[in-house]
Amino acid sequence: MAAPLQGVTVLEMANVISGPYAGMLLADLGADVIKIEMPGRGDIFRAWSGDSDGIRASFAAYNRGKRSVTIDVRTAEGAKAYLELARSADVIIENFRPGTLDRYGVGYEAVNSVNPRVLYCAVSGMGSTGPDSDRPTYDAIAQGMSGFWSQLTSMTDPEPVGPAMSDQLTGLYAALGITGALAGGGRNGPGQRMDISMLGSTLAFNTASIASFLMDGELADKVSRARRSQSYAFVAGDGLPFAVHLSTPQKFWKGLAEVASRPELVDDPRFRTKRDRIANYDALHEVLQKAFGADTRDRWLTDLRDRDVPAGPINTIAEALDEPQVQHLQMVRRFGEGPRALDLVGFPFSFSSAELSQELPPPTVGEHTEEVLREAGFSDAQIAELRTASAI
Repeated sequence: MAAPLQGVTVLEMANVISGPYAGMLLADLGADVIKIEMPGRGDIFRAWSGDSDGIRASFAAYNRGKRSVTIDVRTAEGAKAYLELARSADVIIENFRPGTLDRYGVGYEAVNSVNPRVLYCAVSGMGSTGPDSDRPTYDAIAQGMSGFWSQLTSMTDPEPVGPAMSDQLTGLYAALGITGALAGGGRNGPGQRMDISMLGSTLAFNTASIASFLMDGELADKVSRARRSQSYAFVAGDGLPFAVHLSTPQKFWKGLAEVASRPELVDDPRFRTKRDRIANYDALHEVLQKAFGADTRDRWLTDLRDRDVPAGPINTIAEALDEPQVQHLQMVRRFGEGPRALDLVGFPFSFSSAELSQELPPPTVGEHTEEVLREAGFSDAQIAELRTASAI
C-alpha cells in the first residue's frame, strides 16, 4: 500500500523551524515536498551555526525528505516562476511575517487566482491579524507570552530551557491541520486558507494548565504537574539520575515504598493517599532521596521494574540513543546514500500496510531546481532566461 500522502505536492516557502518542520512531517507521510529557497544562501537556518558549508545539524533536523528549488520571488521573473509551480501544488506552507509575500505578489490571493483548489497554510508568530500580528516572533517569545515558559522555570530567576518547543509544536499542529484538510476535502476539493500561529499552538498544547486556571483558578508553575502526576526525580548513590511516575494507582506507591525499604511510609498519614502525597510532595521526595542515595541506579531501576513501578533513567541524548528499546524502534534512520548519507532521528509512527520509505537526505541549496522546473513544463531556454535574470 502506498504512503498516505503519496501523490500530494507541497510547496514549502518557509525558513527556520515551524514551517520546515511541518513540511518534513508531510514528507515523512509520502508527500513530495518542494522547498523554495533564496538563490545562493537558501534557508537562513543553513548558516544558523555561523558556517554555511555543507549540511549542518540545525538545517538537517527539519529538512530531510525534501527537494530544493531556488527562486527569488522578489523579482518579476521569479514571482512568475513560483506561481507556475503553485499552479499544480496541492498544499503551500509559508511562515513569513503576515503581508510579506503579498507585497511580492505571491501571497494567498495571487496563488488562489492560479490554483483555487490549493490548501494555503500560513504560519506566523502571533497570527495573521490582531494587535501583535506584525511583531517579530521566535520560539522564546511564543513560550513566554503563552504562559508555557512559566511552568518550566522560576519566575523570579527565569532562564531559557529545553528545545524549540513552540516552533515544533506549531509545525506539528500545522501538519495535523493540513492532513485533516486533505482528508476532508481531498486533493481536488475546494481550496482554502489555513492560519496557524506559534502563540496559539503553544496555548493549545497547554490544555491541562489552562483548564485548571479557567475552572479552578489555579496558576500552574514548574512543580504543579510533578505534584499532581506524582512524578519524582532522584539521584542514586552512583550519581546517576532516574525518574519515577506514580500517577494514581495505589499499587505503584506501595511498590515504591517497598523498594526503598520504607514500607511504613504507606501508612504514614502524610503520604497515605494521593492527595496526601501531593500536599506533602517535598517531604516525601526528601525521605525517598535519602533512601535512594544508598545504592546504584541500576539496582533501583531493576527492583522498581520487578515491582511494576513506572521508572526509568534520566538520559542524556547519547544515552537515550543507546537504549535497547530505542534501537528496537529504529528511531535513528539513514537518509541518503554514499557521502551524502546522514543518520537522523526518523518518524515515530508506522502503519501495518502503508509503506513509509522516505529516505531523501536534506537537500543542498537549489539541488533540484532544474529537475522541478522541467517537471512543471519549463524548457531549457526558459530556465536559462531565469538564471540570466537572477530569478533562480
